Amino acid sequence: MSKLGQAKTLGGIGSILMLLLPVPAVGWLIAFVGLILVLVAVKYIADEIKDHNIFNNFLLTFITVIIGVVIAIFIIIISFFSYGAGIDWTNFQNVTSMPQFYQIMQTKGIVPFFTSIIAGLLVLWITLIIAAYFLRKSYNKIASETHTSMFHTTGLLYLIGALTAIILVGLLIIFVAFILQIIAFFSMPENLPQAIQAAPPPQTPTP
Repeated sequence: MSKLGQAKTLGGIGSILMLLLPVPAVGWLIAFVGLILVLVAVKYIADEIKDHNIFNNFLLTFITVIIGVVIAIFIIIISFFSYGAGIDWTNFQNVTSMPQFYQIMQTKGIVPFFTSIIAGLLVLWITLIIAAYFLRKSYNKIASETHTSMFHTTGLLYLIGALTAIILVGLLIIFVAFILQIIAFFSMPENLPQAIQAAPPPQTPTP
């Protein structure tokens, strides 16, 4: 089997595993294994096409997502131990009006806690957009070199989903992109398409 054929199998299986991210407890681990398989598949494609920018852009996607998740989790953990641990959350159980809610929110520590949480989510959102940009560059090149247009669509949906993730509808778009990524890998040929050579110009008969 050619490297492109191996990439087709690894990328398809890896994309299916990534789709299992919502599975409780072990979903994140299964999705991470799937992401590694897709990373290997893209490396094989880059080697076959002989364009290492394909892999470099995907690797930047991988690194950016990891950095974003780590920073967001770090901010949230620090916020919890700095502010959240000292907040009496039972105060919110008996809220019956907005003025009462605002009064509780003025309690020391609550506003900084929620502000820190929002800051962590904003960092995650920004890094998600950056990652989607690099992913689209990688997938666009794969699409043009393998003649698999589904990669174009997948990369575009990832970018749109990242941009709109802040209003939650983007998460649904990213889920659709996951599904199209599976189709894209399994639709990829096992060998690079041969370049269509231009027909030679007609010979003008000599008198």
